[in-house]
Amino acid sequence: MTDSARIAVLFGLSLPAVGCALFAVQPPTPASHISPAELAALEPQPGVRHYLIVFGSDKPSRNPAYTHTWATLVTTTDVPGGPPRVGEETISWLPVEMPIQALSRKTVPGRNYGLHETMRAMLDTKQDVALWGPYEVWHRFAYRFRVQKSFMESGAVGYQCIDSWGEAGRTGAGCDCIHSITDMDPEISRVGYPLFLYGQPASARLVRRVMNSPAPIDPLTTHDWLLPQLALKQYPIDVCTYRGPVAGHCRR
Repeated sequence: MTDSARIAVLFGLSLPAVGCALFAVQPPTPASHISPAELAALEPQPGVRHYLIVFGSDKPSRNPAYTHTWATLVTTTDVPGGPPRVGEETISWLPVEMPIQALSRKTVPGRNYGLHETMRAMLDTKQDVALWGPYEVWHRFAYRFRVQKSFMESGAVGYQCIDSWGEAGRTGAGCDCIHSITDMDPEISRVGYPLFLYGQPASARLVRRVMNSPAPIDPLTTHDWLLPQLALKQYPIDVCTYRGPVAGHCRR
């Protein structure tokens, strides 16, 4: 058995023993506690739209040290007489010192990596990268995403690959890549994002959750014109199509 396969097996065996998402301490992100009144007071900015892209990467070996989930919020602003201005903000939570120590019970310093920095890191380690989207999302989701990103970059939390055990599970001082995004969810706890799904399967689970939340506008429509605007066409990325259920949503 190769080292990668051995780590993947040990990782899989460890997850039931963790048992633990129910009892683990979660980092105190304010993003999941934004009040309905605060959200209702947010008015959309004229000429501004928001889009979500979810990414996942892994290797055929399923070695958890070489898997990742990250997400990018894209904002476009209308410009009179010209194409819209395009900007992006990414949540991509990884340890400062790579590679990932998948079975570690200790929290280590974490850092939020940029979109292209993440792409290069995943491809440099021969991971297969997939994306879902871009999906248009409401301005209130964009606000929640930014609150979560600010929290992750505040220095309040470190990185731990399995964050439901060890130091992170006891203290809430660590977070993995998946929960760095899903912890903003005000309705579904970490139990709804089980860690036996990691890499691309975890990202697909996240997309399914988004599609069954109030976040997207016309959820089955993707806005592929944004991919070259973000310089993503230069990378070998598998663009996935979501084919699962969706909640009722209104169109813009």
